[in-house]
Amino acid sequence: VSGYAHYGSSFNGRRGLVLDVPFDLVDFVEILQGGRLVTDNWYPFLNLGFKLNPSAGSDFPYFGPSLPGVERYYVELDGPFDPDAWYAAFKAGRVFVTNGPLLDFTINGQSMGTELHVSRGERLDVSVLAQLNPDMDRLGRIELVAHGEVIATVSANGGDRAELNEVLTADESMWVAVRAFGEQEVPQQGGLQHYAALAHSAPIYIIVDNQPFWKTEDVPSLVAEQREILGDLLRAPVDPVGDLEAWETLPELAMQWNRQRNLLRPRVDAADAKYREILAQATDQASSWRAPPLGGLALLAMLALGMVVVVYRRSAIPPRL
Repeated sequence: VSGYAHYGSSFNGRRGLVLDVPFDLVDFVEILQGGRLVTDNWYPFLNLGFKLNPSAGSDFPYFGPSLPGVERYYVELDGPFDPDAWYAAFKAGRVFVTNGPLLDFTINGQSMGTELHVSRGERLDVSVLAQLNPDMDRLGRIELVAHGEVIATVSANGGDRAELNEVLTADESMWVAVRAFGEQEVPQQGGLQHYAALAHSAPIYIIVDNQPFWKTEDVPSLVAEQREILGDLLRAPVDPVGDLEAWETLPELAMQWNRQRNLLRPRVDAADAKYREILAQATDQASSWRAPPLGGLALLAMLALGMVVVVYRRSAIPPRL
């Protein structure tokens, strides 16, 4: 199991994600740390059709105010605890991250991480239960998220538990996840003086008529963003002072980066090709939706119209004398 910590952003994490995700080298992104839930470097890859799981950690003592064990992730196992089974279930996406709220989330009875294959127009029954220890905070709300957008919300109304039951129609492939919040919320950025209760599930992947679950309308801009970051790997200057514990790494990093940058070019080119392939497939998919092939009834209608026009034109020709 491999992934990126610190929201996938610190210490050039975003560049690493862009380079590694297309090759199935990344299983998770740490989205919950120090009382902050940050999805900026997770949602874009989900919307490009890549399966990535959430993880959490306190990063004590570097990143406060969390203490060890406050941020954690829970993994669903089918049987007794076993380390290998735990890692396998985590890699399969049967996980949610939290620093307080507990989540239960299914669609058509299938749990987090599942790839649910359905036909267009099929009914999707969403069931969510969230609970929070009132000694920490009162539960605020549950949010149902599809392709990064909130599509349903339920308030806990001051209680310590809430349920969200929603019926969706499978109009397109998509990823769907759940977030839960306590009543006390804090900004994502800046120093924290107190905790906020947060939780986020791994997605359930709805596959409609075997189509990819990417967010089709956003693929062009997302691909452009990833390709720009790939280009930065080959163009942007390195910042040795901004590295972790720069007093140890500065001399080596400053000397080695320019020597090794060109060695990345084949990998950058290969990653770029993968993103361009996604763009081409998504563009073809969008075109097929906008201009569906003519069905039998449509062809008959056009033939009938053509016959009417021919008959009309013939009848308009004056008879020969």
